[in-house]
Amino acid sequence: MFVNPRTCLLPWLCLMLATALPLSAQSEDAGKGIEIDFLASYYDQDGDNSPVTGGRGSEELQSISPVFLVKYTTRSGWDLSGSLGADNITSASTDNIDLDRNGVNISSASRVDNRVFATFAGSKAFGNQTWGGNLGFSKEYDYRSLSGGFNWSLDLNGKNDTLGLALNRYQDEVELYDIDGQVEGTSDRETTDLSLSWSHVFSPKTVGIVELSISDQSGWLSSPFQEVILNTGERVQERLPDARTRTALRFSVNHAFTPGVVLRGYARYYDDDWDITATTIELEPHFRLPGTRPRWIYPILRWHSQDGSNYFGLPETFTPGTEYYTADRDLSTFDSIKFGLGYQTPLNGSRIKRFQARATYYDRDDGLTAFNLSFGFGFNM
Repeated sequence: MFVNPRTCLLPWLCLMLATALPLSAQSEDAGKGIEIDFLASYYDQDGDNSPVTGGRGSEELQSISPVFLVKYTTRSGWDLSGSLGADNITSASTDNIDLDRNGVNISSASRVDNRVFATFAGSKAFGNQTWGGNLGFSKEYDYRSLSGGFNWSLDLNGKNDTLGLALNRYQDEVELYDIDGQVEGTSDRETTDLSLSWSHVFSPKTVGIVELSISDQSGWLSSPFQEVILNTGERVQERLPDARTRTALRFSVNHAFTPGVVLRGYARYYDDDWDITATTIELEPHFRLPGTRPRWIYPILRWHSQDGSNYFGLPETFTPGTEYYTADRDLSTFDSIKFGLGYQTPLNGSRIKRFQARATYYDRDDGLTAFNLSFGFGFNM
């Protein structure tokens, strides 16, 4: 497994989303003045099926990701937000890009990979409609990305129903490192993401959301430094189509059984034209701890099952004449489970207003395991 630069955002995005206390337990200060959040995530994985070395070899990887988030509401009603962060990734498998076919180490620059990213977003309500837009930037040693998009929502039936639409575009430039660590040039990749959603307040205790996501990609979608071992023993670059369309349908629900017991969960079905289908179910039951402050603890459980692409194969199974092939097990058939624990609480400090932390363990039936620890502090100015 190789961490895609954009997926490195997931640990802190998940943590940011977790700042929302269940239903009515939101802080009274939310949306007032300037809010600053500092988030940090540590990710550690290991396995023995690295696609960088043809599906054999260490997948050991560590990532540290600090992020600053700033939110501000202007007097004219604009909600503005920005983020600035970095990923520091240490990867044993990626270091093997720099070995030539005779085993001579060319360099070790890729073993430690640094990425920086920034986003800016703004939105404003106009009657029962809200309009917004966003811009983003990301850069690392072999990858540069610019993004932009807009979002729109419409409140109906006294805000019991909300329709939403979001459209985002990513323009990426990729430096093509081959399996010997040599740069062969650059290529482009374009991604367009469309999201349609409907949320409904069934009762003061229950809120449901249905979301349809469609993503269209074109350009260089292979990772040229990832190897495939053919049945002749020859090692060649991974080769994948230059277009991909992905579709996902997600059902989410938040339900308060009591003021101190709230269930948050979702079910998601995924399908793409590389013949991958997947089903995901995640549950987070939140329990309020005794005391005057609204402190919450919540177990985390996620189950995922995927039917893989025919483009994936084990080492030495593809023939030289095969059109497309990869050893990346992210495109294979597998089952996985993730479980963990989260905690969040408001604080009574003059500046520090909230704290949150969560730890999860991930296990995939092909041997890949991962641990993720995230925490964050919130400040009101």
